[in-house]
Amino acid sequence: MRYGELIQYEPIETVIKLKDADKIDEAKRLVKSFVVSEGMADSIINICIPQLQFDETIDNKGIFIVGNYGTGKSHLMSVISAVAENKEMLDYISHEELKKEMGKIAGKFKVLRFDIGAVNTPLRNIITKEIEKDLARYGIEFYFPPIDKVTNNKEAFMEMMSKFEDKFPDKGYLIVVDELLDFLKARKEQELIRDLTFLREIGEITKSTRLRFMTGVQETLFDNPAFNAVAQTVLKMKDRFEQLIIKREDISYVVSQRLLKKNDRQKAWIRSHLEKFSPLYKSISSRIEEFVELYPIHPMFIEVFEKMFIVEKREVLKTISHLMRELLDKDVPEDEPGIISYDSYWKFLRDNPSLRAEPDIKRVVDKSVVVEDLIEHSFTRPQYKDAALRIVHALSVHRFTTGDIHTSVGITVENIKDDLCLYIKMPEIEEDFLITTIETIMKEIMKTLSWQYISYNPDNQQYYLDMVREGINYDAKIQEKAELLSDDTFNRYYFDLLIKVLDWNATLKQKNMRIWEYSLIWNEKNVKRYGYLFMGYPDERSTAQPPRDFYIYFLPPFVEANYNKKYILNGKEDEVFFEFINADEEIIEKIKKYAAAMELSELSSSDQKKIYEDKANGFQKDITKWIRDNVSKCFNVSYKGETQSIIYWLKGKTANYDTIKSYIDEAASSCLSLYFSEKYSEYPTFYTKITEANLNEVFKSAMNYLAGKKTETGKKVLQSFDLILGDDIVPENSKYANYFLNELYKLPPGKVLNREDIIENVNGEDIDKRFKLEVQWVVLLLCALVYSGDIILRIKNKVYDATTIDSLANMNVGELVDFDSFERPRDIPVRELKTLFTLLGLPSGLVNASLSKPEEAIRQMVSRSEELAKKVVTVNQFVVSNKTIWSKPVFDEFEIKNYKDLLNNFRDFLDSLKAFNTPGKLRNFKYAEEELKEKFKTLETVKKIEKIIDFKNEVEELVKYLSSAEQQLPEEIELKQNINAMKNEVERFTKEIDNKESEDIKRLTRELEELKIEYIDLYLEYHKKHRLDYNGDERKKKIMASDLFNNLKKLKDVGIFPVNKFDEIEKVLASLKTCYNFGKENIKTEVLCPNCGYSIKSGEVPVFGKLDEIEDKIENLYKEWTKILLDNIEDPMIQERMEILNKDQQKVIRDFLNKKELPEKVDNLFVSAVKDLIAGLEKVEIEINEFISAITYDGPVTVDEFKKRFLENVDFLIKGKDKDKVRIIIK
Repeated sequence: MRYGELIQYEPIETVIKLKDADKIDEAKRLVKSFVVSEGMADSIINICIPQLQFDETIDNKGIFIVGNYGTGKSHLMSVISAVAENKEMLDYISHEELKKEMGKIAGKFKVLRFDIGAVNTPLRNIITKEIEKDLARYGIEFYFPPIDKVTNNKEAFMEMMSKFEDKFPDKGYLIVVDELLDFLKARKEQELIRDLTFLREIGEITKSTRLRFMTGVQETLFDNPAFNAVAQTVLKMKDRFEQLIIKREDISYVVSQRLLKKNDRQKAWIRSHLEKFSPLYKSISSRIEEFVELYPIHPMFIEVFEKMFIVEKREVLKTISHLMRELLDKDVPEDEPGIISYDSYWKFLRDNPSLRAEPDIKRVVDKSVVVEDLIEHSFTRPQYKDAALRIVHALSVHRFTTGDIHTSVGITVENIKDDLCLYIKMPEIEEDFLITTIETIMKEIMKTLSWQYISYNPDNQQYYLDMVREGINYDAKIQEKAELLSDDTFNRYYFDLLIKVLDWNATLKQKNMRIWEYSLIWNEKNVKRYGYLFMGYPDERSTAQPPRDFYIYFLPPFVEANYNKKYILNGKEDEVFFEFINADEEIIEKIKKYAAAMELSELSSSDQKKIYEDKANGFQKDITKWIRDNVSKCFNVSYKGETQSIIYWLKGKTANYDTIKSYIDEAASSCLSLYFSEKYSEYPTFYTKITEANLNEVFKSAMNYLAGKKTETGKKVLQSFDLILGDDIVPENSKYANYFLNELYKLPPGKVLNREDIIENVNGEDIDKRFKLEVQWVVLLLCALVYSGDIILRIKNKVYDATTIDSLANMNVGELVDFDSFERPRDIPVRELKTLFTLLGLPSGLVNASLSKPEEAIRQMVSRSEELAKKVVTVNQFVVSNKTIWSKPVFDEFEIKNYKDLLNNFRDFLDSLKAFNTPGKLRNFKYAEEELKEKFKTLETVKKIEKIIDFKNEVEELVKYLSSAEQQLPEEIELKQNINAMKNEVERFTKEIDNKESEDIKRLTRELEELKIEYIDLYLEYHKKHRLDYNGDERKKKIMASDLFNNLKKLKDVGIFPVNKFDEIEKVLASLKTCYNFGKENIKTEVLCPNCGYSIKSGEVPVFGKLDEIEDKIENLYKEWTKILLDNIEDPMIQERMEILNKDQQKVIRDFLNKKELPEKVDNLFVSAVKDLIAGLEKVEIEINEFISAITYDGPVTVDEFKKRFLENVDFLIKGKDKDKVRIIIK
């Protein structure tokens, strides 16, 4: 879709001159092409028309038409004055309401139109001379007196209007003046006061004559700062003038209705197109219809025009016309909004040479051109370059909207997004992502401009074209500085870069010396070794203290050729040298520029400091990337006089070198590996990597493993020292553990091995004397021996044995490594262990066997204690769950608390026995005989509660059944009392459970079962009485299917029978419930019949004999209704109606009368015949109880009184009815 297909384009490019309206054809064209918005129509109707008309007497005033250049100000005055002059012009007004109101002034004026040029003539003289010339055209000779001959101007104007009205008695005189503001702004203060006073007088004369005055100004006079010096005079003039301000909405309407007019189909396409992008732009989503009307022009285009202060004509309509002419043949982009905003106006400003005469405009244009050039050639994000240029253009245009080009006011990121509808291709349409992208573009613009030209105001979050700060060629200054720096300076900054390249933030070991503590992974042992890294030569550093395992040197690159060789060739076995080589000239130059930028940043003010730092960061980024890409060939590595590339030293290595530092570290480690192996010949190989950072952590993992908290890391550490066999901890397999144990056993019994006997401090670090192990690993080995019971460890005079290994694992590392000594453990306490085994129900002889083979005794002890502990937990759960038997709590609150405490303590004791799970721990068994016996007294309580649990489980189902059965029995049944008595017996039995044997439980269970059987028998008896069995149900069905029953059912609708008796029969039949699929098996688990839910206490009437009773009632009722029907049909009055029946109906009635019996099957024919026959009868129903109450309401009555009241009530019921036709029916 092309833009030209979306609008009905009508350009507005010519400048309208007020005088053109003097010609009829031109005036007609101007009126025809005038587009008026609702707001503009309203302003003309409510402001202009009332002030111009003279048919109604009001306080008429002059009119100011206020609007910027190019907003249609002259067009509007031309239209108003053309209609006022020529009534025929009214036909060309398109707005109906406006046309109607303008009829009040149409053709009622002679009009004088003129512009004021760049003259120094007083305003009075300009206007009066134009009036004199105009009047002469009409043959009116009038001359205004000179300004120095009058005391006021009103009298002269009154005289002039008198002569005018003599010539044109029905006309008014309309004076229209354009370009007034430019004229007034050029006037000196005293001249301005006289001119404004004259305008006030014109405004006053309109009140008392038919003179009307209208003038156009670019901005409102009344609030104009240019007239602050004559504010009092302006205020006086203000009272005599009304203002019609051409608003932005009016201009927008003209643009949408003339330049960019659209039909509904075009609007629909545009709306659908824009809605795709509404999630990105708040302005589109909230003002969609405005965007549609103005498309492809952004509403902000016109708003910015309104704010621009440039004094040259800006002609918004003409500018939009130019822009649209360029777009008409172009396609609307499908993947972006395609909206033109105010940034497009920049090329008009930039390419207009006449504007450069204004110094401020020239400065903005010149600075913007510089910015554009930098973006074009130096912007590092090419995918965002077009967006960056649009932003620069917008900032340049916006610079002319602030009144002062130096103010710190501009546009925010949100403004850029919404006011430009800036679109950048994104993976998905998301506003936050677009904002983030624009923020990135702004940072890149600022960076490209070296934070010059465009500034950011954090107070209002606005970016603006900065006209205060002047540009500096920072790149030239850096180049100039680089040429002055020495090699020493370049080396210094090369070392700075190197530290950053290594991404290493360690603290200097010595102030003012480029030496750092450093570490390397000794790959063969999977452990770190510690040394120093130095930038420079060995003879430049002081002796590093304390001495460490190695020294890495980075040699300076800016030196004379072969200067570094004398150090490389004399390298020691603990020294590795790195030399920067093979760098291309561009990288060397960037290192020098980095040094220069950093030097300049140190000497610069805060603003320039950041610019130099950013330049340096740019160089650093490039250098770092180059080194990363070329690390394998840009460093030579030398060890003991041999120089090779990094790749050479990494031969056979499979590590992942993802950083430059990893290359450096691996090469250095490879060089030093043999040296480390010679220095630490018996050091263990770790199965997990050990570093300074994780040393204490993995040590604690190993300690926790000893305490039973097993992790893979802990296991690997113990395996490194051969302390594990399978999953068992066996220190005897470890040469390291055996060494320390042997050292202890070299001493006489009772002697201890102190810390200082096995630990020494070397270069500030505590290590063992034999293997050079860190003190943490020595402690771990000793704790493994504690675990196995081979030693006792003493820390701060407190003794730790195999039973307190958990306490050792929970200690902090600092306390552990500061141990005092270790010693031999005690002997096994045989007597106490025999008592324990006996109490556990184990053979005490196992203890004697344990002296030679302890494993089996320990296994049975731990297994039995765990088994018993589980039993205690189960019993305790029963206690605290507050169980009930027959709704009665088993224990009271005191018992629960008491049992809970006893059981918890006993469980804790049993759990503590699991700690003695090694021969070494068994030596440290801590319980005395009496203490053990006291502990095991709780076992009796456990047995008692187990007995209650067994009893509860035995009677649970029976108790539940009988409890439910009791609820279904009425009080009068003896079984209910028996069950209640049994409930009390169960409660008493539970309390006395200690004294009960298994036979007692069996007896009570039998009694409960007997009560259940008694209930089942009773229920079966009652169920049989209150439910029809199969035969009874069949008989019930037969009754309901019988002819007698169904004949009565048919006759119910006739209307002369007392149906209440039949209703009662139906009710009773319905109440007779059937349930024959029921027996003892159905009620063994449920206390009610699962089929019908019968309950003994329901009070239902027994069904026995009911069917016989119902059959009798049906037969009797059948006879009764037969007689009632005969009596009614044999009535002579009814007989007379026989002729209304059809032949079939007459036949069935005569058969009935002859036989005196109802048909075998009463059918619809018989029923309809009866209904038709007795249709003339009037039924009166009497509710028998109500009738009796009406007769005996005050108690017993005499026979005569009864007869009297009876007849009176009957008369009352049939009052107003034909007595012969009434049939009374008793309900």
